[in-house]
Amino acid sequence: MARVNLKSGKVIEEEEFKSSTPEKELQKYIEKYLYSFFQSYLLKSFYKIPGGEIDTLAITDDGRPCIIEYKHKTDDRIINQIVFYYDWLKERSTKYEFERIVKENKQTSEFEVNWNEVRLITIAKKYSKWDISLIKHLDTNIECFSYSYHKDELDIHLDPIINQYKKINIGTNSNSNNKVVTLDDHRKKASKDFKQIFDNFRREVLNLGENIEEGYLPEYIKYVVNTIFLEVHVRKNWLLLYLRINKDNFNDPQKMSEDISHLGWPVTRKIKFDKNSDIKAVIDLIKQAYEYQI
Repeated sequence: MARVNLKSGKVIEEEEFKSSTPEKELQKYIEKYLYSFFQSYLLKSFYKIPGGEIDTLAITDDGRPCIIEYKHKTDDRIINQIVFYYDWLKERSTKYEFERIVKENKQTSEFEVNWNEVRLITIAKKYSKWDISLIKHLDTNIECFSYSYHKDELDIHLDPIINQYKKINIGTNSNSNNKVVTLDDHRKKASKDFKQIFDNFRREVLNLGENIEEGYLPEYIKYVVNTIFLEVHVRKNWLLLYLRINKDNFNDPQKMSEDISHLGWPVTRKIKFDKNSDIKAVIDLIKQAYEYQI
């Protein structure tokens, strides 16, 4: 599909990767910007297992194992492959191996693996009739993305054709739209010792103002005044905090936060909060985001 530059009126035609191995070139770009696309961290590329090779082995920022498979040719059967790799990952011995890989990676060494759900992602130029037929019968949740490549631009989007046939699982799937998420669902993610620290932190946030509304989504707790100014992602022994604030108005003397404004998200600062964090200093940073919104 062509794109149009609205300033110049120039049509930007879709291109093909110039490499002789377009599938590998696609994988290279996805892995380079893996967090921007899928909020995940790369563990291994072309990871060999008995009977196959996983293109991208990763872990999400909330601890879920993640497998990504790529296909450039329409006639390749990508869904069969990722289901095979999913079966491998669910084996008991494989879980130990995966957890070892996570601990050996500097970015993920403190992650606790969440085995309640595995994230499965396929990225293809176009899905075959075999893929579409197969996914109608699968209960496993697979995110099927298509891609298009324009000069210096890579567009990744959920494929509207194949995704319409996916079964919607209810019950144990924590992301189901039929399940009401509660505060207790998030508290259960924390260890017994960290629950008290989380409760104290939450109380301090709510004490910033009577106009603060607290809401619960499957992945995080949101704090709202006019708009979301804070996201809290609960982990076993720490919290990931995301603040929405203009960097020109932000003062972080202890350099406790990470600038993530380059990702293009509404939230622009990231903080890791654990038992050793200075709660007063962290709350002062959150207060800036709160006051910025009002």
